[in-house]
Amino acid sequence: MNLTQHSIRKPVTTLMVFVCFVVLGIISARMLPLEFFPDLDAPFIFIDIPYPGSTPREIEREITRPAEEALATIGDVKRMTSRSGENGAWIRLNFEWGIDANLKALEAKEKLEGVRHLFPRDLERFNVRKFSTSDMEMLILRLSSNRDLSGSYDMLNRNLKRRIERIPGVSKVELYGVEKKEIRILLEMDRVISHGVDIGSLAQRLQRGNFMVTAGKITDNTRRLVVRPVGEYQSVGEIEEIPVAGPNLRLKDIAEVSYDMPELEYGRHLNRRYAVGLNVYKESGANLVDVMI
Repeated sequence: MNLTQHSIRKPVTTLMVFVCFVVLGIISARMLPLEFFPDLDAPFIFIDIPYPGSTPREIEREITRPAEEALATIGDVKRMTSRSGENGAWIRLNFEWGIDANLKALEAKEKLEGVRHLFPRDLERFNVRKFSTSDMEMLILRLSSNRDLSGSYDMLNRNLKRRIERIPGVSKVELYGVEKKEIRILLEMDRVISHGVDIGSLAQRLQRGNFMVTAGKITDNTRRLVVRPVGEYQSVGEIEEIPVAGPNLRLKDIAEVSYDMPELEYGRHLNRRYAVGLNVYKESGANLVDVMI
């Protein structure tokens, strides 16, 4: 007995099976997440090694070349591309299709950890990430105004960026085109030379003096107290009074300290007006339409 004869003899059963398939299809269609791009893990690995305040030549000699020599020992590397700039090094590794990018990313991290002693001592971290379409931004925004937005980081971060981050399904929001204020220390080289100040030692002293760490816990009967030494600078005047060499020479005697906006090396425009950009990323598995609405 074939399927056709069975369906004709039992029409009610056949109709119920058909209805069940239709209902399951409708439910699956409503629950199926929508994506802007299909989930694709490309065989690319990106290594970002930030090291601000240096020169491209120094970055290439002390960071890029040791990192390239270590990463070259990874198998199945098809192509390696690197770039050295004043703020750090950037390396890209291309592999053949079909390679597990997650394993290659772990292997690249192990290789860099093995040569970390060759990097500058004050290098804080490096980032290894793989390319995936799920990591791409789902929405790119531009915001312009008749007023100057270059100094409105706190307002945009509080009223725009943080509110979008609280939307269900949003994983991350990047705000660029406007930066928060920073402490700028402009050394007077003639005064530095005349007083014989070591710039390297001065930079280390500034880093050691600005910290906030957790030192442990103290238990007193039923109370538990967290010990957190705080050594952060609270004002520009406090930084100016930092001793540099001896008790009488202060930082303000050899440098100009200010709290100002950083110099932007890039710009965003909308209809010939200065604009602020926002990149919105969604969580993995979240429905694109629901998050956008």
